[in-house]
Amino acid sequence: MSVGNAEIGSTPITRRRKTLLGYVPDESPFYSFHPVTRLILFLTLGVVPLFIYVPEVNIILILFNLLLLKWGRVDLSRLKIYMPIIFTVAIFMGTVVVLAPGKDPTYTPIDLGFITIYYQPVFFAFAAYWRLMAMLFGTILYFSINRERAILVGLRTLRLPFIASYVIGLSIRAAGMFMEDFRIIREAEQARGLDTSAMRLRDQVKLYMMYLIPLFSLSLRRADEISNALFARGYTLSGKVATGGKRQDYIRARYPFRQRDSIAIAVMVILFVAIGVAQLGFGVFSLDHSPLNQFLRAWLNIPPA
Repeated sequence: MSVGNAEIGSTPITRRRKTLLGYVPDESPFYSFHPVTRLILFLTLGVVPLFIYVPEVNIILILFNLLLLKWGRVDLSRLKIYMPIIFTVAIFMGTVVVLAPGKDPTYTPIDLGFITIYYQPVFFAFAAYWRLMAMLFGTILYFSINRERAILVGLRTLRLPFIASYVIGLSIRAAGMFMEDFRIIREAEQARGLDTSAMRLRDQVKLYMMYLIPLFSLSLRRADEISNALFARGYTLSGKVATGGKRQDYIRARYPFRQRDSIAIAVMVILFVAIGVAQLGFGVFSLDHSPLNQFLRAWLNIPPA
């Protein structure tokens, strides 16, 4: 889906494509690649952090994701909507590791005067936080440049069974529609003069609970509409037409697979396998190889693990 392709006076209006998390210009370099290449990129950037415990490397991955977002002409100002979850996760993980560090006798205590923390669980939580953030930004990158249609094409190209690809596609579409419905409800309340910034936290929690009623009703209505639309188009769980033959995959035919896609996929697969083997076989990305961990241990006179 593209919107906006006109001129007002001498100022051109950039043609944009709607994605799951906003709009991206048609000229985005990402659209020169096949949807399956973009899907492999998501699987690489989203799964690779699971093998990497070194926080410095995960921070570099986050910066790489930001560079890709900039390169793909995604509006970086939209990232501010994710700040609450970024800070919430940090506060939650920090609170848990301080209040419930565990009882391992090998932990090194650090007295801060008003509280005692333990180095090993604190640094592990710090490293785990950046792993989560690296996966989060990889997910943001993918859903900022793709819509449900591209996801379906990628899944079908990988030969995922018809029913599985459509369940995943409809689930992602439902999440996007849920966010859109939530935005509409909020804007409708604001148009009627509701000022949530002046409300107490308890009242805001009650308000969010009240949102569940219209959102649930809209979800039921949309589920019925999607079911009727699929039935009207002759879709079945097997992916075959009524005569028993195989349905022609029209959507896949509209996305040509080029040599650049083969090269990009080969590079990503090799990189993924290399990182997995390096960590699982040799522990290259373990916490012991973190320069920050080594520096702090030397500064605090903590022996190597």
